[in-house]
Amino acid sequence: MTLQGGESSARFTEPAMAPGLMSPQVAANRLRPLSTGELLDRTFAIYRAHFWLFAGLAALVGAVSLMLNCLQLLAHHLILVERGLRMAALEAQVSSLVMVVLVLPVDAVVLAGSVYAFCALYLGRQVTARMAVQATMGRWMRFLGIGIWQGWSAVWLFVLLLVGVVLLAVVPGLGASGKLAGMALLVPALLGGGGYGLIAYIRNSLAIPAALMEGTGVRASMRRSKILAAGTKGRIFVVLLITGALYMVAGAIDAPVLFVIARSPRGEHVLAQAFLLLVGFFAHTLVSPVALIGLTLVYFDQRVRLEAFDLMVMMGAARVEGESLPPGSWAEVPTPFEQDSSDS
Repeated sequence: MTLQGGESSARFTEPAMAPGLMSPQVAANRLRPLSTGELLDRTFAIYRAHFWLFAGLAALVGAVSLMLNCLQLLAHHLILVERGLRMAALEAQVSSLVMVVLVLPVDAVVLAGSVYAFCALYLGRQVTARMAVQATMGRWMRFLGIGIWQGWSAVWLFVLLLVGVVLLAVVPGLGASGKLAGMALLVPALLGGGGYGLIAYIRNSLAIPAALMEGTGVRASMRRSKILAAGTKGRIFVVLLITGALYMVAGAIDAPVLFVIARSPRGEHVLAQAFLLLVGFFAHTLVSPVALIGLTLVYFDQRVRLEAFDLMVMMGAARVEGESLPPGSWAEVPTPFEQDSSDS
């Protein structure tokens, strides 16, 4: 796969031509407005050129989740044997909540580290997985806050409408007509809540690149994401749609195993559960980098279109090459990302 404008994917493996900055020629080609096709082509080209970096970072979260899921299956088996089905069901709910609490901070740090690694590579810097994680670990609460905000913005209306419809259907005293009305509202409520959640997630999907490149906090990053995503929701949707389609391939692999489990839901199905966990691990490792690379490319593309970010980078490269620049230019005041990169 080749990039548009004659830039091959191998270009992304070349060392930086200046300390911390790309050359003006590379900046002019790489940081230019991209069509949707060019953006997708570049996403997969960069992923292929740096597959082990991005897949390795994604595997960190997958490995933690896989380990916790194995411990959960072991605990579920022991409690099922010793205490029975009711206690095992309670344990499953509690352990699932504990897993979410434990995995979310790891996911936030590694996701931010992956975006950091992409930003470094795209701006002509050298980076390793260790450097990327170290650069984001100290601000894990910021990235965790962004992740929770993104997730909650996507589901809050859906959950509220679902709870309202269920209560309408089960509240005593409403009679058959009330329950019928509740059931009739179920599908529109779910569709409306899901549609709003998708739009909200799209609007907030550029927050982590904004936090890394601009040093903004949680609330400011969310506002920044909404500004940058305002004119490019369709392209963000395409990136998420392709990612979802790739995850559906993993779902198709899982389908026969899930059918076997559904036929005897009271069984433990140890081998089937192990197979599902492995498929989930590889799906997350291989697919999740597609979304983060694509969304970060959208972030750069919007900054180029709206703020002439390519000129800022070229001015910085000119400073390194010894050319004089106006006082107060972007190159004279390093961005938070540059400061983080030098600290690493």
